[in-house]
Amino acid sequence: MKYKLKQNFSAGLLVSFIALPLCIAISGASEFPLLAGVLTAIIGGILVSQINGSQVAITGPAAGMIVVIVDAVEKLGNGNNFEGYKYTLSAIVFASIMQIATSYTKLPQLMRKFPEYIIRGMMIAIGTIVFLKQIFILCGHKAPRVSTLEFFIHIPKEAFLGAHLESLALGIFAIFFILFWKKYLEKKYQICKIIPVYLLTIFIGAILAQIFDIQHHQHFIIKAFADPLESSFIAISKNISDTINFPNFSLIYSLKFWIATFTIYAVGSLETILSAIAIDKIDPQKRHTNLSKDIRAIGIGNAICGSLGALPMIAEIVRSSASISYGATNKFANFFHGICLLLMITLLQKYLNFIPLSILAGMLIIIALTMINIKNLIEHFHQNKKEFFIILAIVFFTLYIDLLMGIASGLCLHFFAHKKWQK
Repeated sequence: MKYKLKQNFSAGLLVSFIALPLCIAISGASEFPLLAGVLTAIIGGILVSQINGSQVAITGPAAGMIVVIVDAVEKLGNGNNFEGYKYTLSAIVFASIMQIATSYTKLPQLMRKFPEYIIRGMMIAIGTIVFLKQIFILCGHKAPRVSTLEFFIHIPKEAFLGAHLESLALGIFAIFFILFWKKYLEKKYQICKIIPVYLLTIFIGAILAQIFDIQHHQHFIIKAFADPLESSFIAISKNISDTINFPNFSLIYSLKFWIATFTIYAVGSLETILSAIAIDKIDPQKRHTNLSKDIRAIGIGNAICGSLGALPMIAEIVRSSASISYGATNKFANFFHGICLLLMITLLQKYLNFIPLSILAGMLIIIALTMINIKNLIEHFHQNKKEFFIILAIVFFTLYIDLLMGIASGLCLHFFAHKKWQK
């Protein structure tokens, strides 16, 4: 058949097994309701898949947006994360309008020429922040409300010395199990490429958590330094409709609202273009994404997400790559991925609360390390030292101030260095 529905259904089903745990992990790390990311992937799969400019992209929430969203929630909420969440939803709506408007200009094509190493610096900075924050969750310890750079001081004393041993053991198990699976078992056994290792890790981790009763049997390295989480497990409302929340537009006259909006727009749009280019390179049929159509579809999807309480979406590279490896040939793989996720949270919702937080933290730490990619950074140092030091500047200013200033500093240094190189 022309649409190869059976083949694309199989790919969509398998990639939904990867997407479910990652969407929940990204939601929690973003200070959004835990099913908000799943809702994003459902909207992206069922609706956006049919109107976007890519044939094989899988749309959903991305780890690269975590830092942007958390920053918006905390700054707009002034300590009240639920109010910050609702203000952030309104910022997502306005950012989506900017994305739709951008699709009718030449900006999508110009974004294609955005210096790749600046995006690389941005991703390293985001990966570093995600890594630092998830260390606390991995250790079963509440993350302190301090600046990002101060995390380096708090991690040794609070996260490690005050670690909840059972949670830490589960988190370390998740990291080593996934890495071992990906680096050795997937290369040796074909069947291991098909089995969704993230879902398998959650399943095994949930069983181990129940066997060792980690909620009640709590041991700490040094109890005096402990500040344990209220629960060792995720907490999803029994009523799925509780995931639906509506934006609060009352801050639209404030400067911090528009800074948050522009940051969500800029980072989300750059990641969308970057992902589209990367996915084109791995498309077996070598098709080219219509960037204007793609960013317009993402903007429409984000308008719906922001209006209903979900995270913003992009075309996600890892899930798209997995979908292609499972045999996806067209947009129906993404469509079926959305349908399968909808069925999962409807049928399996009551079992999701057995997922330990430290298992999700372990998964996000692996994603963060992939974003940082130390090996690639070292290679960049040997190939182009000037670009390498600009990357470090982006990371420093992002950690010290915020992501928008990190990108701005990178662009300023890029143009200054380019002018000097021309001379």
